[in-house]
Amino acid sequence: MSIPKKPRDIEEFIKNARANDEIANEKEVKKVKKFLIELPYELWMKLKLRALQENKPLKDVILEILEMNAE
Repeated sequence: MSIPKKPRDIEEFIKNARANDEIANEKEVKKVKKFLIELPYELWMKLKLRALQENKPLKDVILEILEMNAE
């Protein structure tokens, strides 16, 4: 492993560092939080039937409902 060389153009180094910061910020925005949830069987069945009718995964149906009611 070699020692990194001193950048020749300081301005170019700063521009690259800022570009890398912007990429890192975009990755942070796309983070996902996962958690386990318990649903009463009747509610789960209603959601599952709705997902089957809409031909979507159950997860997508639940996310749509949460997004509609979050605003």
